[in-house]
Amino acid sequence: MPEWTGKTIGKVRIDKLLARGGMAEVYLGTHLTLERPVAVKLLHSHIEEEPSLLERFDREAKVVAGLRHPNIVQLFDFDTVDGHPYIVMEYLKGPTLANYLRGLHERKELIPPHQVARLLKGLTAAMDYAHSQGVIHRDIKPGNILLHNRRGEIPLDKPLTSEIEAVVTDFGLVRIANAATQTMSGMVSGTPAYMSPEQASGERVDHRTDIYSLGVVLYEMLAGRVPFEADSTMSVLYMQIHNAPPPIPGISPDVQAIMNRALMKNPNDRYQTSSEMAIDFYLAIGMTADAKTIIDAFPESAKSIRVPAEPEPKPKPARSMTLLRMGIFAFLGLLILGAGTWGLSSLLPSSSPPTETAGPATTDPVASSTVPVTGDLPNAAGMVQVSSGSYEVGRSETDQYHIAPQVIPLKDFWIDQYLVTNTQYQEYMAATGATQPQTEVWPGQPDHPVIGVTWEESQAYCQWANKRLPNEAEWEAAGRGPGVAPQLYPWGNDVTAEGQALKLPDQDTYPVGTQSFNHSPFGVFDMVGNVWEWVGEPYSSGQAGSKFLRGGRYGLPINDLAFRLAVVPGDTRYIKFASFRCAADQVK
Repeated sequence: MPEWTGKTIGKVRIDKLLARGGMAEVYLGTHLTLERPVAVKLLHSHIEEEPSLLERFDREAKVVAGLRHPNIVQLFDFDTVDGHPYIVMEYLKGPTLANYLRGLHERKELIPPHQVARLLKGLTAAMDYAHSQGVIHRDIKPGNILLHNRRGEIPLDKPLTSEIEAVVTDFGLVRIANAATQTMSGMVSGTPAYMSPEQASGERVDHRTDIYSLGVVLYEMLAGRVPFEADSTMSVLYMQIHNAPPPIPGISPDVQAIMNRALMKNPNDRYQTSSEMAIDFYLAIGMTADAKTIIDAFPESAKSIRVPAEPEPKPKPARSMTLLRMGIFAFLGLLILGAGTWGLSSLLPSSSPPTETAGPATTDPVASSTVPVTGDLPNAAGMVQVSSGSYEVGRSETDQYHIAPQVIPLKDFWIDQYLVTNTQYQEYMAATGATQPQTEVWPGQPDHPVIGVTWEESQAYCQWANKRLPNEAEWEAAGRGPGVAPQLYPWGNDVTAEGQALKLPDQDTYPVGTQSFNHSPFGVFDMVGNVWEWVGEPYSSGQAGSKFLRGGRYGLPINDLAFRLAVVPGDTRYIKFASFRCAADQVK
């Protein structure tokens, strides 16, 4: 490849070479408009004379660029220069998991199980999110996992701290590279030591190939080596296809059962979602409290993955342990007490809110909304599913902003994972001629939530998107999850989220989905701590014509998810802090 250092590609100046591999060269660059460091991958390919390959590269890169998750490196831009495809990505300073493990292996040390679990939680959240969007990585390995600490450096010779996150990079790069290089028929792509049996044999793969590869990564963290090692690539591929992985010395039978299931040769016998594997691992090592959010979210992550119809899977060796512990967990959930309410009265308007009367618990599923959805079904991209069932709303400590608990049956529905951003609202304005939000600065930062919108404007946007506002019960259920006495905050029952919530920006909004801890059991981000959110039909009556804001905005103490603020007609005090997300009964 030509020398790129010092050149400018698009809006990026190439500063220095970071790494060189068989698929691409990686450079550190500077985005000249944003004035921020970026990573640039230049692929080894010439595709300018093949329009069909250019088209495929463009199509694949657009799909990957649409991924927005705190544990996935963001792809910013892509194009070709002198026939070479390149992609511009988020630059995260930190070693790869491969580099960190290499030092541990040399010292004959291992990552402690509790820290393995924390890394696994972020990795599985990223995997299930990408798989729900129809994107398969195809090359999960320690070299494609970054260790990132927002507070500073990560020494290679020190234990990992709880602040360190695992972030997946190169999502979809194998497929993008294949589009760029026109991979020969029958040629396998990936890294042999982490390759699934179906990938090694050149068969068609689905999301479960990533689950196998993640199982190999988990095996390596626990054992200090990969399951299969040999002198030749063909020997490793043969073992991936035919050999059972050797047991890991010193681990418990429960953990060994997890490894056995994760590395099954038949995809039907494996975990069908990576969060299943995380649940089992947390429970197997006794981290039941930390497993609860994954357990609550697991059914939804399983349903959201696009898996083709398959025969019934064979018995799964690791489930008996999980079912027993989940039963214990359900019992413990009955004993969870709500966290205390922060004193918000002094920070809210002094005028008395309208009197509300809590209605009796309903017996029939709540209708989706008083405002129906019209037009074609919306796309599932960027939405998460919440299954039908009975959900508890409200809380026991009642005051002017809370009502007593009640159980409300809900039908299946889908809700936006993120708040509507300024960019999305600007697209809506351009398409419909709608007026701009009532905010001092418009447009705001592209990836921040839109603010300054009325309830009516929020509903109009959702209808334009063939969606609707979530009704109040749906919004609260999506934030708290199922069960008796559900958690009061998106992350659990600790109002501070082990101190993380105290560090939320307090002077302005922040980019949606960037606070990795701030998501609900269903994977819905930023339901408190960023901006208020309009909801549709209320579950308890108020003054005639009142609309409700839920969540809580920056600059105030964290509200619990049962907090509800009634806004009477003509009251415009909250609009400059008001935003929204949409919902739908069905998606395509």
